[in-house]
Amino acid sequence: MLINRNYWRTVPGPKLLQLITAVSAIAISYEGMSQGVMGAVQNSPEFGRRMGFADEDDNIIKPSLQGGIVAMYYFGSLLGAFWAGQFSDRYGRIKGIWMACFWCFAGVVLQASTTNLAHMLIARIVAGVGVAFIIVIAPAWTAELAPAAHRGKMIALTFLANFSGIALSSWIGFATSFTELGGGAFRWRFCFACQALPLFVLVYFTFLIPESPRWLVKAGRTDEAFEIITRLRGNGDAEHPDVQREIKEIVTVVHMEEESQSTNYIKMLFGIGSGDIHLGRRIQLAFWLQVLMQYGTGIAAVVIYSGTIYKTAGFGGVKIGWLSALCMMVGILGTGIAALTLDRVGRRRTLYWGAVVLSIILFVIGALYRGAIDHPDQAQQYGTAAASMVFVYVLVFSSSWLMIPFIYPTEIFPTWLRAKGNAFGVAGWAIGFGGGSLLVPVMFDGIGEKTFYVFGAAMLCYIPIIYCFFPETAGRTLEEIDFLFASKSIFTWNEEKEFAKRKAQFENEISKMEYDGNAEHGDKMHLREIEGNHRPAVIGGEKGSSTLVEGQHTV
Repeated sequence: MLINRNYWRTVPGPKLLQLITAVSAIAISYEGMSQGVMGAVQNSPEFGRRMGFADEDDNIIKPSLQGGIVAMYYFGSLLGAFWAGQFSDRYGRIKGIWMACFWCFAGVVLQASTTNLAHMLIARIVAGVGVAFIIVIAPAWTAELAPAAHRGKMIALTFLANFSGIALSSWIGFATSFTELGGGAFRWRFCFACQALPLFVLVYFTFLIPESPRWLVKAGRTDEAFEIITRLRGNGDAEHPDVQREIKEIVTVVHMEEESQSTNYIKMLFGIGSGDIHLGRRIQLAFWLQVLMQYGTGIAAVVIYSGTIYKTAGFGGVKIGWLSALCMMVGILGTGIAALTLDRVGRRRTLYWGAVVLSIILFVIGALYRGAIDHPDQAQQYGTAAASMVFVYVLVFSSSWLMIPFIYPTEIFPTWLRAKGNAFGVAGWAIGFGGGSLLVPVMFDGIGEKTFYVFGAAMLCYIPIIYCFFPETAGRTLEEIDFLFASKSIFTWNEEKEFAKRKAQFENEISKMEYDGNAEHGDKMHLREIEGNHRPAVIGGEKGSSTLVEGQHTV
């Protein structure tokens, strides 16, 4: 199958979905490696001395500079997010992934060949731009190809690769520390260079899977979209009811959305001219959910301070190294749990239970660390218990709050600007994680273990926020979610009422489409044959309506 753009046409629907999930996972695995590589790199003595944040005795003398090198990556992601959204919505998801690979390759080369601080700062910005393209496009692409009942599972499985990438970077860093050149430049240059591997694989596989059918309809290529939906939902059967229903829903909603297509990021942010689509409200949800997750859950505090906790337990450098890598593998397990539960439990209830359990764990970690300080003779016991709770925290976090902020933005935006909308989510990710990397050390310097208490209390405050403002999206098609946000109220209970009303109206419209003008066909709305030039197309009538045609005959 080497490079065959028609390969997906030969693959059964279920296996094609698996292939799509795997390709998205490869993309996200690069993001994980790119995010995790700095932990391994900054443990390299030669890197610290070269960059100027460590002295000749390998003591950290400029922690703000060390954090700044990390933060430049997120600054690049912030810049790249909005470009990625615009590019992907204009040129498609596949071309967007190609652009991502270009910037990621450039970032890998620049980082691996770094000679000084300025070189590294530029390299980190370039790498951040590439990662922004991946995070904006890959989840949205998966969401647009996945069936509604399994959308959360498919996206969660792709993000399982995120922790896999982080863990792989940790193990590579741990392994290279034992090499003869472990104290030299080879150690950190090799860690950076390894990131290129998933990019080569990703570029190849993008030639084997289809474009987003929703983007194709928006681009006026409905016949291609119909063929993809037929393969994914009907396994090649154009008359399958799921195929017929989904293509009609996509076309109808895309035509409705065209009324608000004249927009830009500023208009989107403030909801100017968006009417009942209420883009401003959706953007606030996508942005702040990421900020709450990346900074507000305390994940930055736990990750950054875990090394100190391990040292409190009396662990040596080698043990700390493999414990850090092992902890990331616990994250893989948690992500797998999320993949199995998100669609069944729902987004809101997952956030509820995650907030409660994470809050308890954060208070326990803080108390144990305080115990180690107050009782030096029992510091090892307290430290060991706190270290164990770090593992429990990562397991709960990865099975609850980690996934949803990435899934939610791919679900709540209309087709014609899904990638643009997701860009605001990525901006929240960059600001939340980048800000956390800079602020958490300051908090620990000022209030010590009370930092964990602050985040623990914050988690409890998130429960009413989720209840009031974040509607459930699990089990609903991407087209149906527009009905949720048609409500003029920002509260979820009013949005649910509006959803029920609009869905009933929409189903009535679909029923009319199925029966109007089709008496000679027994009131059926399907395609009788697909061959040659007789492949059907969907043409728009009035806004919000559409007709399926075969040749010159309405069916």
